[in-house]
Amino acid sequence: MIESLKWLEGFDHKKTNFSLHQALLLQISSAIEQGELKAGEKLPTHRQLASLLGIAVATVTKVYKEAERKGLIIGKVGKGSFISSCPVLPHAIKANDLKSINLSIIKPQVNISNKQLTDQIKQLSEQSQLSDLMDYNMAGGSLTDHQAAIHWLSTQGVLLEGKKVSICSGAQHGLMVLMNTLTEYGDCIAVEEFCYPGIISLAEQFGRKLIPVAMDDEGMNPKSLENAIAQYDIRLIIVVASHQNPTASVMSIKRRKAIADIVIKHDIWLVDDDVYGFLSPELPAISNLAPEHGFYLSSLSKCIFPGLRVGFIVFPEAFKQRIEATIRNTIWMPVPLTLAIAAKLIFSGQALAIQHQQRDIACKRQVIARHIFNDDELLVNIRSQMNSFHLWLILPEYWRSEDFSKVLEERGVLVSNADYFKVKSTAINSKATKVLNSFTPHSAVRISLMAAKSEDELKFALHLIKKLLKERAKNLPNIR
Repeated sequence: MIESLKWLEGFDHKKTNFSLHQALLLQISSAIEQGELKAGEKLPTHRQLASLLGIAVATVTKVYKEAERKGLIIGKVGKGSFISSCPVLPHAIKANDLKSINLSIIKPQVNISNKQLTDQIKQLSEQSQLSDLMDYNMAGGSLTDHQAAIHWLSTQGVLLEGKKVSICSGAQHGLMVLMNTLTEYGDCIAVEEFCYPGIISLAEQFGRKLIPVAMDDEGMNPKSLENAIAQYDIRLIIVVASHQNPTASVMSIKRRKAIADIVIKHDIWLVDDDVYGFLSPELPAISNLAPEHGFYLSSLSKCIFPGLRVGFIVFPEAFKQRIEATIRNTIWMPVPLTLAIAAKLIFSGQALAIQHQQRDIACKRQVIARHIFNDDELLVNIRSQMNSFHLWLILPEYWRSEDFSKVLEERGVLVSNADYFKVKSTAINSKATKVLNSFTPHSAVRISLMAAKSEDELKFALHLIKKLLKERAKNLPNIR
């Protein structure tokens, strides 16, 4: 049986200026953006689509491969091709090509540190033979690189006693390494019900079952976590305790201890995804509170430069061989040149200075956002911290998050809607859904305040968002 092909209605590549495979790829991409193809929906087989369109099977194969490379679809051996759980990501990253103001991806301000980066690269070229940094490094980083990693982690308040440190290629790679080291195909992993889409994508790719745990204003709820553990064979918990993506929630010390106690009580592994921990340095890493069960993960991507692709995994010594083998099997080694640049920035003290500067900018931009949205007519609720890189804008009940983000995109501003982060688990049954019911509204969007190139650009984009909210409110006078 061929799946619904409504998304193909009117398709005729001869009416476009594109080649056949380019036009078909564009048709798939457009259907996803317009909601005609939804996450998890199955596509026709290569032969079915080729037969329907009267084209070669090889052409369809080429299109599907390209769509998978772009993150639009995912192929499952023996099952077929499906729309990805987070097909918006490639679109969001390429927002500059669309000449939009991109507030849909969280990143630091890279332009503020150009001089420091230039100076360190210049010094590196003068003090080192750069060709040595283009060779294999079998140890996954030099002694200097590992010393830099330990020095950096010590400035972040991470417990290192009795632990080992490995360097990975950014936090996303670190998540992949830990997921594959600590779990097997079909295992259940507990995550926040709204979580970083990279986790959703990894679980889908490697056949892990995500169990969404209800959240409150401090993030993952301990009682709901206990309920999930009682119903499912949870092997791993992934949690973001500081400035959670997307809700910006921050766990208190009491909440961190409660989660850590549950981990210890049930003897479950914990991945502490602490990429935003630097924004709340006064709070301990949650993995510090469960040292024998905790795996700490962070990177330089959010606090320094996304392009460095340098991440750090801190773990119990017994896992050294397995984690390093997984790193070697996936990337062979972190890139020596970027490690050398990172080490220069860390040992010079400039990395820490840049991190503090990023935090200061975030505080200023939060003030700007709150000033603009401080309007009773908007009927919105903002969840964030005064030093977060982003905010979670809960929309009035008459707005669906997907509709809101689409209308906003038409006006030149990109944000990420709540559906992008929502965990949809095939392991959840109706009874469990009631048990894990959450206070978190589904109609919301995440707005990255740090993505705008300047404060003026940010103000312009936020005023556009405010204008859209007020326009709709005026057209619905009886909503109060």
